[in-house]
Amino acid sequence: MNIDMNMSPENGMMPPLGGDDLIPLYARLEKLSSDIAKMRESITAFQIAQLANDFFNGYQQQQLNGLIMTLGNLLQEYGVIQGQLIDTLKAWQRKQALAMNGAPSPSNLDGIQLIVETLLDLITAFIQFINKLQQMGNEAILNEYLQQAQELKHILIVSTFIVETQPPQVMRKLAGKNSATVRWLIGDKLGIHLSKPVVKCEILSEDLAKRLTVENIRMPPESSGTMTNNECEMIYDSNTRKFSAEFSNLMISDVQRFERRGSEYVTDRKHTLLFYTTALFNGHAINSWAISVPLIVIVHVNQASNAWATIIWDNAFSAIEREPFKVPERVHYIQILEALDMYFGYHTGRNLTQDNLNTIANKLRVDETGQLNDFISFSQFCKDKMPNCAFSFWDWFYDIKKLTNKCLKQAWSEGHIVGFISEREAREILTHQDNGTFLLRFSDDIKGGISIAYHDYSGQIIMLEPATSADFQIRSLADRIQDLTMLKIVYPSMTPSNVAFSSPRETAKIGDGYVRTEIKVQANTPQPPNDPQT
Repeated sequence: MNIDMNMSPENGMMPPLGGDDLIPLYARLEKLSSDIAKMRESITAFQIAQLANDFFNGYQQQQLNGLIMTLGNLLQEYGVIQGQLIDTLKAWQRKQALAMNGAPSPSNLDGIQLIVETLLDLITAFIQFINKLQQMGNEAILNEYLQQAQELKHILIVSTFIVETQPPQVMRKLAGKNSATVRWLIGDKLGIHLSKPVVKCEILSEDLAKRLTVENIRMPPESSGTMTNNECEMIYDSNTRKFSAEFSNLMISDVQRFERRGSEYVTDRKHTLLFYTTALFNGHAINSWAISVPLIVIVHVNQASNAWATIIWDNAFSAIEREPFKVPERVHYIQILEALDMYFGYHTGRNLTQDNLNTIANKLRVDETGQLNDFISFSQFCKDKMPNCAFSFWDWFYDIKKLTNKCLKQAWSEGHIVGFISEREAREILTHQDNGTFLLRFSDDIKGGISIAYHDYSGQIIMLEPATSADFQIRSLADRIQDLTMLKIVYPSMTPSNVAFSSPRETAKIGDGYVRTEIKVQANTPQPPNDPQT
């Protein structure tokens, strides 16, 4: 089976969002700014003409009506541009979630802030225009325009209070040093930065997160637990123009327990961190808040694997607009492969090959009954045991990621490890290679295990017992391969084993005068004549 990664149906992942995506907004904003400058000149000219006459004639009424119509058109254009800006910011936040799975981080937030600041200047100008026109003629439509402009300004202010740096998505209770950064993209435009508003952080359950609305948030909000070190002042940096609050030592002291629903795991329960503040502007209180990406609260390290399964699924397949924290129950297997490739490459230094993906797909798609599925449920992904296996697909994949990251990162990143390949395919490949050629494949039967398969001197294909992270704590992979002298060339890089897996040797004696001893690996297989290994 050969998988074309470009044929993913209804792919939920966002395309790259670079600075180029802001160019149409910049151009549209530039034209609006020019039109508003002309509007300012027209209003000034109208004011001068009105002062020169003692009475308001029909011609002047026509001029005023024309100004009001132009103002309405420009305000409508402004609303469209602001809507596009907010959509762009939501797309940035979606890409931020993908970055938590290993995608490139979005980098154009400064450009988005520049547009926000420009919009704030323009909407302030609109309000000033309306106030001036109301002094010249009390037209009812101007009251509507004023209300519309004030509402647009409020929406812009509260929509640009965001989490710039997300907290860890798997957090242990009572574990500190969890960081996060909240940023307000208004910069210094409204003068709010002068009062250094305090941002507070609370933990919310998924149910509480669903109740939040921009228009009506309780102060202080209801929470689902207790946070420590959860208050921070917002500081404005005039060099970077960033108006932000940096939390450096967030800790979840306690979290409410919930009654289990059916087959639900504790690690299925998503929480979020709510960051909120109340700031004063023109004598009015503005409540602004933002929630983090979903996170899982764990008590024991052994819960981390299942927690990460929930998080990976949410980051990969959530929609830009959604009810917290709704995700599809089933997705196409190619979408899952894309997410796994991104995640594995980020943590190990090299992405998966097409052959790797094909092998993984074969494991992922087969359910407990042996049926091949195109659409994979969350349960099949991380809960159901694989056929003839004591663990789930995710347990298998996650432990391989941990092993590679901890013990095999250099060899994997340099391309010396095949990794994801079936035993049958490994035998077929080695059959056509010279004696002494070997490859490394991840075990199907032992979680977090890697096995050496080699073509021996008699033409047989030998599969050695898989080694795990615990084994590599005793003796590294490089030392193990050097111990096994029959291993000459590693597939697929076809590099001599002593080059691909070189390991510095310690001197024979150490400082206290004792002669050093060491454990060596030996394979209990027939050895070729004159082989020094015994």
